[in-house]
Amino acid sequence: MRLQIRDRVFAPSVMMSVIALAAFVLFCALGNWQLQRASLKRDIQQRYQTQLDSVYDYVSLDAELNPMLQYKKVELSGKFDPGYNWLLDNRLYQKQAGYHVLTPFFIRRDQAVLVNRGWVAVGDDRNRLPEIVPPPNLRHVRGIVTIPSRNGFRMGDISNDGSWPRRIPFIDLEKISQGVDFELLPYVIWEAEESEDIYLREWKPIWSPPEKSEAYALQWFSFAAITLLLFVMLNLKKIKPGETND
Repeated sequence: MRLQIRDRVFAPSVMMSVIALAAFVLFCALGNWQLQRASLKRDIQQRYQTQLDSVYDYVSLDAELNPMLQYKKVELSGKFDPGYNWLLDNRLYQKQAGYHVLTPFFIRRDQAVLVNRGWVAVGDDRNRLPEIVPPPNLRHVRGIVTIPSRNGFRMGDISNDGSWPRRIPFIDLEKISQGVDFELLPYVIWEAEESEDIYLREWKPIWSPPEKSEAYALQWFSFAAITLLLFVMLNLKKIKPGETND
């Protein structure tokens, strides 16, 4: 491609054109992806806040997943079994490493739902798991229904060997269920923040605000604009006296 503009000629090579186009398309795609993430986060925040403004309801949780229950405030009657506890690893609170304590709450004889009771610090020795205190109310729980994500990056694997409590790197209810003789329903209850349980609870449906994704989008679009500007500047050259535009 060769284009003369007054006393200048724009004549990029094929290789440079391909590289610039690929970079421009990539940066625009990344910017659009971040905008989509920002929109998704706002939608999640809105649905979460709408549910928070409601009252606690008694609901029936079943083995068949009901997406409409996501972030619903519920009250459940049944029984905690503090003999089983899973410690969800790599949970940070105010930049301090710790675990989320997951304890099964039986709503039927052979069916239970995991209750996330909150955060506990790792302690001085990571090889020594913290002692888990039983819930203050063994037969009643209030909280927010969440549906564990099956997507995303997962490091490590779940082991069902060893004594209790058991440390797990992520929540996979199907794998966790293989280590017990009861069924875990496809939900996790975030225990109400006002509960008298001793563990720290500060629930957030997303872990970074939509504004952060929008800032990343602006950054990628800026890279796209810079790529286009450099492509033009580096290939727009002044015609020397006596030089013809062939």
